[in-house]
Amino acid sequence: MSSAEPIRLNRFLAQLGVGSRRACDALIAAGKVRVDGRTVAEPGITVIPGQNSVSVDGVALDRPASRLVLLLHKPTGVVSTVSDPEGRPTVLDLCRPYGRKRRLFPVGRLDVNTTGALLLTNDGILCYRLTHPKFELPRTYVARVRGEFDQRRLERLRRMAGVSAGGRPRGDLDRSGPSIAVVKQLDKVTVLRITLVEGRNRQVRRMCEAVGLRVGKLKRVAFGPISIRDLPVGAVRPLTESELKNLDRAASLAPPPRTGRSRAARRE
Repeated sequence: MSSAEPIRLNRFLAQLGVGSRRACDALIAAGKVRVDGRTVAEPGITVIPGQNSVSVDGVALDRPASRLVLLLHKPTGVVSTVSDPEGRPTVLDLCRPYGRKRRLFPVGRLDVNTTGALLLTNDGILCYRLTHPKFELPRTYVARVRGEFDQRRLERLRRMAGVSAGGRPRGDLDRSGPSIAVVKQLDKVTVLRITLVEGRNRQVRRMCEAVGLRVGKLKRVAFGPISIRDLPVGAVRPLTESELKNLDRAASLAPPPRTGRSRAARRE
């Protein structure tokens, strides 16, 4: 049995960075928090870290002893869920060699017809941080659109993305903020590079449709500091130590504690 002391649920959630205690109380009241698989309604109940299983919106808030974060270049026709009632292939099907002894889940989702960078992990706290709007993690897409395209439509798209009239992000003008740029423009096709700091459902497609553009192909080329670069479509690989550090930094999260003996101990 764990030697950890019991802690109030709302305080436990707040310490993990889920939100303020008041925000955590609201999540509990909305029925979004489960303890040991059961929905709870009282923020004052106590849990024992490391012993009780706590989840928010289906994401387990724990830090596994053996953390794994994968980068998948998702193909079209594959759904970003752990299972599909329609029998379509899922992203977990493409990661089976890595998920045999781990409970993996995707970090956010990509539309079934959208390709590109998708992270999967067994680290519930990292997943929650990466998908929480508070951290404004940039997602960069390359969209191939059809329809009449001009400066007026470009400015409308920028306003919807939260970009100022000058084409730069609002606020501190950080490069990692929202941005929209024209990569290539032909007679009937325009290629756009779009960076957003939200992960709303079909956001890029909805924005383009709102200005009279039809998205033909959509590819996410980067999720935060992680880029698919030369990873082939359908391929998956673990993140490097450097990538993991960058991802933890982007999520304002300290890396999980190392387990096992130190290098010095192994040399003895």
